[in-house]
Amino acid sequence: MDHSRSLEYLVNEGLGKYINLNADETAVVNGEVQKVIPPNVDDLARIHQLIRSRKSFTVLEFGVGFSTIVIADALKKNKLDWETLENKPKIRNRFMFQCFSVDSSELWLNTAENRMHEDLKEFVNFHFSKVKIGTHNGQLCHFYESLPDIVADFIYLDGPDPKTVEGSINGLTFNCEERTVMAADLLLMEPTFLPGTFILLDGRTNNARFLKNNFKREYEFCWDKRGDITTFELVEERLGKYNLLGSDFFKEEVALTGTPKIPA
Repeated sequence: MDHSRSLEYLVNEGLGKYINLNADETAVVNGEVQKVIPPNVDDLARIHQLIRSRKSFTVLEFGVGFSTIVIADALKKNKLDWETLENKPKIRNRFMFQCFSVDSSELWLNTAENRMHEDLKEFVNFHFSKVKIGTHNGQLCHFYESLPDIVADFIYLDGPDPKTVEGSINGLTFNCEERTVMAADLLLMEPTFLPGTFILLDGRTNNARFLKNNFKREYEFCWDKRGDITTFELVEERLGKYNLLGSDFFKEEVALTGTPKIPA
């Protein structure tokens, strides 16, 4: 989407109720003008549209922000769609329509929690974890120390801040400004991904290539250079009737709206 279409999409979805979509890069705090991070409407529209079009059940988010609000709203609407089904199938998922948001900054977690509108709070679970340097098959990377014990069907990777990664290996750290983030948590989880799992990386192209080179299962991979995002979709056959995903029950709607790998 271009910027105007992204903004129009978010407004039409009612997200202006939760986010000042026209905020600029400065704000007055305690009488002083300070630089702040405004919402990126293109990123937010993309995340919302993907979760809605895929009818995602459970989202794992690395790195909280305005995206957490957008994810919660999308899951709330997915739940309303699910409730319209006359004969709801039995799904092996204890965390339907839940977002688990992990961050290595307690400040950002508190900020995100305070931003969350009352009618979205039930859809979000905030989780703090330290991040430690490590290796995967002899390659430098990092891992969150503690993760939510869930199996997500949509994963959004936009964290951690490399400066929060603790430790060093042979003198190498992630406090070096020239060194890119290299999250390896998804490699640890990969054997238990459900077929159909969708992964979205915001930027982090080097990290995306690291994952691509180390994943063992069959994915559809897409890198959007202009949009600075990468996506993976696990394209294996479904495991069985209890391990289906939301898109399996809304095939007609998905066919009409499309299930875009990257909304353009």
